[in-house]
Amino acid sequence: MAKNLENQALVYFSGITLAILDDAARKTLLAAVAKARAAGTVVAFDPNYRPRLWRRREEAQTAILDALAVSDIALPTFPDEQMLFGDAAPQKTAERLRKLVGEVVVKNGEEPALIAADGTLQPVPAVHVAAPVDTTGAGDSFNGAYLAARLAGDAPTEAVLRAHRVAAAVVQVRGALAPFETLRAAFGD
Repeated sequence: MAKNLENQALVYFSGITLAILDDAARKTLLAAVAKARAAGTVVAFDPNYRPRLWRRREEAQTAILDALAVSDIALPTFPDEQMLFGDAAPQKTAERLRKLVGEVVVKNGEEPALIAADGTLQPVPAVHVAAPVDTTGAGDSFNGAYLAARLAGDAPTEAVLRAHRVAAAVVQVRGALAPFETLRAAFGD
């Protein structure tokens, strides 16, 4: 597995990935990710905490902190971090995580996303959607657009703007099935 990961520009995984693995498989994955990162692969991680997938909250905390330790980019969602770590505000999440990861984008639904990168903390307003149809996939689409934009050379702020537009397009259809051309237009190809 490590060899396959080392040959990639980017590896992305989430807390759901960690939750469905047993301890040994989780350690194997994190070792492979760390090796890929050492070889120059960019590693992105979304804690994506889902309490029902974990035996204990402490187990989730430990696994997620271990994953953050081998990551370059963190893409947490504030309500998840509040539930798991007790963060009082998105700023607290950003401040806590930027001690572990060089680039952090705290998502917060309809509220601004918060970027912690290059020693700064910057809010980026979300795109207003008057009547969301289905929020399924909003976070995943945000992450995908953000990472695609960063790989294309966009600065974090521009990448968040693109990600907000894509997520806004996704929540306007049922089942996270926005047409490709709609997503392409939202991304700003």
